[in-house]
Amino acid sequence: MTLARSRSQAVTQRVAAIALLSACVSFSRPTRAEGASVARTLNLRADSSRDGVYDRFDGDLELGLALGAELGSVGTPAPMIGASAHYFSMAGVYAAGRFKAGADSAPSLLDLGVDVRPLFVPRWAKGYETGPAFFDLALDSASLSLGAFWTAKSDRRAAGRGFEAGLGFGLPLLSAAAGPWLEVRGLLRYPDAGRHEEAIALALAWHGFLLTPLVASQSE
Repeated sequence: MTLARSRSQAVTQRVAAIALLSACVSFSRPTRAEGASVARTLNLRADSSRDGVYDRFDGDLELGLALGAELGSVGTPAPMIGASAHYFSMAGVYAAGRFKAGADSAPSLLDLGVDVRPLFVPRWAKGYETGPAFFDLALDSASLSLGAFWTAKSDRRAAGRGFEAGLGFGLPLLSAAAGPWLEVRGLLRYPDAGRHEEAIALALAWHGFLLTPLVASQSE
């Protein structure tokens, strides 16, 4: 009788172990809908480099920080630093500063304005983003900027302000939207008084993408 009781207890323990294992497997196994959702996410990430987006929709706000030099018609080259923010890599704002570096250097300057990249969305919508990534990203970076500037007083010029317009483009050094870029911008500045200024800015920039709470809440 003791032997029968021991066998009964062993069978009961095995049944309980099998039931617990089945419950764990059932709990951890994704449903068909969850599996499809994961597959879609993986496919979207895999296709982001083939559909012409190149991860530019990873965030709605593209942020850029640049450091370089400005060569102009009013003095020797001067160091500059700039920052920009674009909505879905299309339109945004910029701010930049030029710093006087010597007696013959261009005077210090601050400029603010708007910047538009008109090629990205139309080319992507029409299926013209066919690669390679370096070519598409460089072409889409072409931009037009309009803004205002303020200059500090120098030995040659009084402090002033005026209107500026610029054309620029960049080269993605890693063939990726996020990461280091080499950027070039040509500028024409028209002060309220005096001769206009021509300048070229060369900079090494870093671009990244940020998903703002507004878009994040709409995607949930």
